[in-house]
Amino acid sequence: MNLPEFAVGAALLVPLGLVLAVMIPGTRAAGTWLAPWAALPALGLGLGTGATLHWKSVLLGMWLYVPDTATHTYLIFTGALWLCAGLFARGYLRDDSNRTSFWGFYLATLTGNVGAVLAMDVASFYLFFAMMTFCAYGLIVHVRDERAAGAARVYIVMALLGEVCLLAAFFLTVGIRINLMLVDVVQVVSESGSRDLIVVLVLVGFGVKVGALLLHMWLPLAHPVAPAPASAVLSGAIIKVGVLGWMRFLPLREVSLPTAGTVCVVMGLAAAFYAVAVGLTQREAKTVLAYSSVSQMGFITLAVGLALGSPGAAPMLMGSVLVYAVHHSMAKGLLFLGAGLLPATGWRGWRGGLVLAGLGWSALEIAGAPLTSGALAKLSLKSAEATANGPESIPVLLSLAAVGSTLLMARFLERVVAESPERGESRAGWMGVSWGLLFAVDAALLFGSPVGREELPRLLEPKNLVSAAWPVLVGAGVCALAWGLRRRLGWRLPRIPAGDVLWPLMRVIQPAWRLLTAGAEREPVGQGKTSEHFQQGVERLQRFLLDEVDQAEARLSRLRQVGLALLVWLAVFLLLLIR
Repeated sequence: MNLPEFAVGAALLVPLGLVLAVMIPGTRAAGTWLAPWAALPALGLGLGTGATLHWKSVLLGMWLYVPDTATHTYLIFTGALWLCAGLFARGYLRDDSNRTSFWGFYLATLTGNVGAVLAMDVASFYLFFAMMTFCAYGLIVHVRDERAAGAARVYIVMALLGEVCLLAAFFLTVGIRINLMLVDVVQVVSESGSRDLIVVLVLVGFGVKVGALLLHMWLPLAHPVAPAPASAVLSGAIIKVGVLGWMRFLPLREVSLPTAGTVCVVMGLAAAFYAVAVGLTQREAKTVLAYSSVSQMGFITLAVGLALGSPGAAPMLMGSVLVYAVHHSMAKGLLFLGAGLLPATGWRGWRGGLVLAGLGWSALEIAGAPLTSGALAKLSLKSAEATANGPESIPVLLSLAAVGSTLLMARFLERVVAESPERGESRAGWMGVSWGLLFAVDAALLFGSPVGREELPRLLEPKNLVSAAWPVLVGAGVCALAWGLRRRLGWRLPRIPAGDVLWPLMRVIQPAWRLLTAGAEREPVGQGKTSEHFQQGVERLQRFLLDEVDQAEARLSRLRQVGLALLVWLAVFLLLLIR
């Protein structure tokens, strides 16, 4: 194995090996010390060069590393964010009793994320995507209270829905072939007799991970309960793998699909505005950030929809998607980590002032203020949209959506200050260092990203400065007006529960379930005694099963059992894959 191949293998095997090190008592201390650095090989591979790696004995012949712009871009921002989040977690979780369990799930999720980026064939991509999906459950349920368990249940149910759709799409795509290279997928899908069905399944399956409208309910439930470094990678890196899935599996450059494209455009624009409206009613800072991610992903959904309808413009549109992915990953990582840092520093004093200033700058990036990465991302998207000959109203709607983003960021800043003490700890330690490092990476990627640099000079053009500035100014004016009304009149927005459409949906599902099972509770004539005894027996069985489930959950929540379960899972995983 030469050096480029070794670099590809290291990006995947280092975090996977550290999972085992963290879970084995004898190597746990060393594994935990090294865990924050596990993403460094992936970042190095993104900044350097690699070579295609073929493991013939693994999973029908695993192929890794596609030497294209998308792979390099994803490795850079994914590696940088996971690295900084890991260093942040070292300080954030120093007194957490579940920190060893966190590192196990963190490293396994990182392995899946990096593997999905490196995968060159359908089987490998699905394997790593599923690994990332299911191991992220452990990051969401980390605190192991009822609220975290509820959010994790919603996440895993929706994740399973996405996995079912993707499995069906992949089987329809691969057909009688044992495996299929990703480079051939686009043509195969475009020529398939089930093309439209595959496209719908791919849009829905990856849309769950992206947080597309009506598939987004897990995001505002998961982020408030997950630790800050977990939220940073969930929003900054993991949902972007769903975007990568759209890029890899949709026939964006081969055929025109105007119906699917129009639906995506409409859903993307609706998400951009709807998530702002719901997010403004939230009381928790991280929930507001979750709805901001739903809104921002609406812009990417819009771009994918335009590419589906205009194959000729697809390359430029996908370039703008990459620019947006880099921008959103860095900005959201800074916001989530900053939300975890401010309670440690407090919002008074020079340390708190620095954190608030950093949060303010990151919020301006999300709003698309002039000379920020957000302005570059929106300019790139508008330029690509012009080549697709989309509706003339889209640039105006994008600017209005930026007004909404400004309002949402103002709401976040208000809530994060309200949730933090005036005075915090005297030192932030690793949290402050890693947050500052992520700021440096953010600035470097603005000028040195593999994508979008050709648009940088246009940021200084007067028309683009005005186009980026007026939505932020209008949003700031609306915020000032709303703040004044609230102080004078006591006016407040009504609160919509986090998860929004999930709750009316449950109101439909639960009565329907009771209606379907109502017949089992009726007493047949002349069989009252028998029915009563039967009902009592059923109730005793239910209580027994519930007690067993509770005890099982309690046992699984213990660190030793979690570590053993993860080790067994990995052992079976490796035995099944190696022929």
